[in-house]
Amino acid sequence: MKITFIDHSGFLIELKQSVLLFDYYKGEIPDVPGKKWYVFVSHFHEDHFQSSIFQLREKYDDITFIISKDVCKYRKNLLKKPYEVVTWNQSYQIGELAVDTFKSTDEGCAYFVHVEGYDIYHAGDLHWWHWIGEPDADNEAMRIGYTSQIDRLMDEKMDVAFMLLDPRQEEAYDWGMNYFMEHTKAKIVFPMHMWGQYDWCDKYLCSEKGQNYYKRFQKITREGETFHL
Repeated sequence: MKITFIDHSGFLIELKQSVLLFDYYKGEIPDVPGKKWYVFVSHFHEDHFQSSIFQLREKYDDITFIISKDVCKYRKNLLKKPYEVVTWNQSYQIGELAVDTFKSTDEGCAYFVHVEGYDIYHAGDLHWWHWIGEPDADNEAMRIGYTSQIDRLMDEKMDVAFMLLDPRQEEAYDWGMNYFMEHTKAKIVFPMHMWGQYDWCDKYLCSEKGQNYYKRFQKITREGETFHL
């Protein structure tokens, strides 16, 4: 498995027969000819969806777009058929993929994809969005919403996961990551949604809880970085 971090929450995963592209926002998409492409959009926010993804049809004939239904509601004018529409908390068979979806605590869904013997999780914006200064009731509702979804993954085999580590949350930046690490069996976890502040990877690895996960946490240092697992 070859993984390229494109930018923000965008990753490209190359397998023997398939290519998976998640939440392209900006940056250079590697050229991988001769394989089946699957392009995922978790939700309509512009840092997770850009209509330029449909230009990939000009390069690749065998390509399928998997779009969360909220994109159809808020960005319908930017969509170009054909594409598969999915909603949260459902299971789908799309081509060679088995896909389970999870309800985001923001918009759209997270994806748990099973392909070529691999199990791959991309969180989208499913995260523990605790904001300092927000009403306690709102933050508690967020905690419940997040943990209830992640608890569904507790007993699942997971080869690689892409999970949020957002510096804007200040002291709560790692709550979602820590809960995910503690309650899933993900072998390798990539941080994302860092807004280019990659030094927060080191901050996390030096934290009290983060030190426990240095073997599972894959540090990212720049856009376009590649990893071989």
